[in-house]
Amino acid sequence: MPPKKPAQDWSWINTISSPDQITSEHRRRAAGLEGLIPCPFNFDLVKPAPIELEEEDDEVVETDSKGKPKAKPSKNKVQGCTKQKCLRNPVCYNHLGAEQVVHPDALKHYLEDDAGIVPVDRDRPAGLRNLGATCYANAFLQLWYHNVAFRNGVYDCVTTESTPLYHLAMVFGMLQHSNRQVVDPMGLIEALRLEKGNQQDAAEFSKLFLSVLASEFAKHPNQKLQSFLKDQFEGVMEYSTACQCGHVSRNNSTFLELELSFRNNSTLEECLEDLQTPEKLEGDNLYNCPACLRRRGAIRRQVPVKYPPVLHIALMRFVFDFKTLDRKKSSASIKYPRFIALGNDEYELRAVITHEGKSAHHGHFICEVWDEAEQAWLLCNDEEVKNLSERPAKRPKLSLKLDGDTHSSKDAYMLVYRRKDQNQVVPKQPPSTVWDKVMAHNVTLREEQNEIGVKQAQMEDEFDHLNGLKKHTDHIVPRDSLIKWLEARHFAILHEPFDMSPITCSHGGIDPMKTDKCRLISEKAFDQIQLLNEVSALQICSVCVEERYSQEKAGSSRKEQVSTFDEVNEGDGEYVISKIWLDKWRAAEPTSGQSPTDIEYGLICEHGGRAVIPKNQLKSRTCLISAEALAILKSIVGDFPLIEVNQEECEECLSLGEANSEIRKQRSEETKLDRQIRRLVNKDKSPAYGLDYYALSTDFVRNWDRFLQGKGEKPELDMGLCEHGLLDYDPQMEKPDIMDGNGWKMLKSSYGEREPIVIQFGPQIQHGKKTYVSSSRPGVCLECSAIRRADFDIITIPIISVIASSSPSKSVTPAPPESSSGPRGNGKRTNGITTYGQRSMRSKSKTSSWTYEGTKNTIIKEIKVHIMNKMLGKLTPIQQKITYNGRELGSEETIGSIGFLRGDELELEEVVESDEIEEDEVMLVDEVEGGGTKRRRRNNEGFGGTALLARIACPDCTFENDGAAPSCEMCMRPFKVDEIL
Repeated sequence: MPPKKPAQDWSWINTISSPDQITSEHRRRAAGLEGLIPCPFNFDLVKPAPIELEEEDDEVVETDSKGKPKAKPSKNKVQGCTKQKCLRNPVCYNHLGAEQVVHPDALKHYLEDDAGIVPVDRDRPAGLRNLGATCYANAFLQLWYHNVAFRNGVYDCVTTESTPLYHLAMVFGMLQHSNRQVVDPMGLIEALRLEKGNQQDAAEFSKLFLSVLASEFAKHPNQKLQSFLKDQFEGVMEYSTACQCGHVSRNNSTFLELELSFRNNSTLEECLEDLQTPEKLEGDNLYNCPACLRRRGAIRRQVPVKYPPVLHIALMRFVFDFKTLDRKKSSASIKYPRFIALGNDEYELRAVITHEGKSAHHGHFICEVWDEAEQAWLLCNDEEVKNLSERPAKRPKLSLKLDGDTHSSKDAYMLVYRRKDQNQVVPKQPPSTVWDKVMAHNVTLREEQNEIGVKQAQMEDEFDHLNGLKKHTDHIVPRDSLIKWLEARHFAILHEPFDMSPITCSHGGIDPMKTDKCRLISEKAFDQIQLLNEVSALQICSVCVEERYSQEKAGSSRKEQVSTFDEVNEGDGEYVISKIWLDKWRAAEPTSGQSPTDIEYGLICEHGGRAVIPKNQLKSRTCLISAEALAILKSIVGDFPLIEVNQEECEECLSLGEANSEIRKQRSEETKLDRQIRRLVNKDKSPAYGLDYYALSTDFVRNWDRFLQGKGEKPELDMGLCEHGLLDYDPQMEKPDIMDGNGWKMLKSSYGEREPIVIQFGPQIQHGKKTYVSSSRPGVCLECSAIRRADFDIITIPIISVIASSSPSKSVTPAPPESSSGPRGNGKRTNGITTYGQRSMRSKSKTSSWTYEGTKNTIIKEIKVHIMNKMLGKLTPIQQKITYNGRELGSEETIGSIGFLRGDELELEEVVESDEIEEDEVMLVDEVEGGGTKRRRRNNEGFGGTALLARIACPDCTFENDGAAPSCEMCMRPFKVDEIL
């Protein structure tokens, strides 16, 4: 539906007799400003509608990419009022900013936008700010923080302020004692050099970060702290292989988490049993026994022999799909108990990490964790932390339910159990280095609260005055200027004058045709605006309305004339007039002073008689009218030459027409044989090799075609030889127009004997050539050929892609080439597929790709942009290497400056800059694209390049340090940020 626009009303023109009687009401009706109904205010445009939570527990809530519930469509939305539809409605004040003025919470919004929101002290556990896509880290930080024993250990191990361990302690200290509702983990994220905008795997982050922390704990002088992480989280897995000979091989390995695969509706107990299911080694998979020195059948199994006090169970939620060859998220449901027996101990569920979303590549991680101090389950969702017993009935589906001892989830990602025999741990206070900074943060918070509170108080008076100027609405002002006025937050903007040009006419008044760009405000509001700026008090332009009144009046009179004309124009008609003129007159369009039979309409010939009009054009060009209708037209437009229906056509024109017909007939007979011969000429037909073909010059073929089209005289058969009696072009570089022996005989019979140009074709293109021509007689004049090839104004430039025959390459499908067919009997050439190799190619093959219409002034950059557009942006100019005769061309060089010749071609190669790194140091990925395969480096997937994986080589002593090390562990040289990155 198009935007609403003021409907102009001219129905009043017949109620007055002259322009002097036009009133202001008439002008407003003409401008479409009368009878308009304002749209009600839509207050939802001021602030987003809050999420409405209902009491239906089984209703599924739509969530965003982070798993957070989306806002429902507002029930208060004004029906039919949208920004686009009401853009031209002079009495719609939504979408302009006016709704902010009359909103019940206008003062609150104004103070929040300009003075800021007063930070409030938290009244519940603090959340963690999501810095972009760091929910995976936030979930585990909350999990570890609520593990009091682990939190105490982190506090005890802090020594310096430059380690990730210190930044972790700062996050824990802020969560424990900060008065802010949301804690910012930026210090820790930057210390680990994590990319804030990249979603990562939460389990991998946990495993790697704990490894970094383990190395930090191991450096502490206190021996108890050195093994703290192992004592808390490390279990032991025994791997055994029992040979049929009786020998049993056993090996132990430690783990920080158990990884369990599962099927739909599996239970955790079943998954643990599957983990320990024995595997038979048989058939091709026999065991090489070190005892009996034979390959024999055996039984292999793995069994956890020691469970840690805190057990992390990673559920293999993300699996590899062999159909799509990509990772996907499994929606299988798993049941897990609140209490579970492991070994000789009983464990109790303490946390669940959940992944919200359907994709394995993005989504949202949340944490449900048991708070030992509050003795309650908490839902930690980034900035928001809630007691699960207080959460609303309608919510995103979570893993945990508060009733029953068995839980089920399709999104559970990690389960955390804690041994029941452990006593409740008393939480410690952070170390002084952390405590002092947390207290300083609280002082800063108090200062912010006081500063923003004072600023809000000062701005309340300003708001009252600003708001009072805007609430009344019925004088004409420009829409855009009113928007700026309504959005003004300070007096300086209120003093800026309104720009009236969008709604004014050339006479300086309000243009009645531009009222779709205006809005109406009251006289009172307009007077108050004028106190602050020089807004013009303009009225609808009387001149424009009077001009349009005259046109409408004339149109009304024309309607009456047409009606009378149609009433008397009955019967077969006695006179002929122009149909084009009559249509214009009916529509009240200007006829430029022309009469109904003006010579411009072709009804009267240059001799003054009736023009000869083909029968198939009579209906579209002429119209028959009665004598009465003719009289009416004469009374309106005056006398004009008459053409009667039975009037004979001009004899002189008829005789000339017969003569022209004879000429055309004779020309058709003369060219009949030539047309037959012309069909035997074929430039693109695949010729047989070893036979004689006869070449024609380009100029002759061009003039010949003009003759056959009736645009020129019959040409002479010019063979196009140069002054030396040789060819001025090379048929091995430019494929000529050819015909076989029969065609040449017919051509000679019509145009006379000539010395022929004989061409033969071979099975292959010769080295350095571009056509299959193997020989020509006479030969090529190199001097004249070069001159002719360099002489052009507009030229079609072939662009040939270069393929590396020995290296992996990309494949794309460009526009089909103009010609790719060779002689019959030759193998097929590559057609429709262009492949680009790397810069360091040795052997190259070619296939036609594109053409470009250019001149000598065409720069290479224009050709590169053309190629990029053809490739839909996949091959940018910087990725293109264009060469001519083996030389790489600069982007600013021109076709003329490089000496480009007709028949030559440009070579295109994709530039793939190689990195100075051994292949075994990076992961190379083969990808299928467009029918070909390309190999690329994996760009820092996972945590590559972060402090969780990286090693830093000291520039002085070359010792390799942990990625998070602030200085060299060997020589103590401090590292700079640029050395790390």
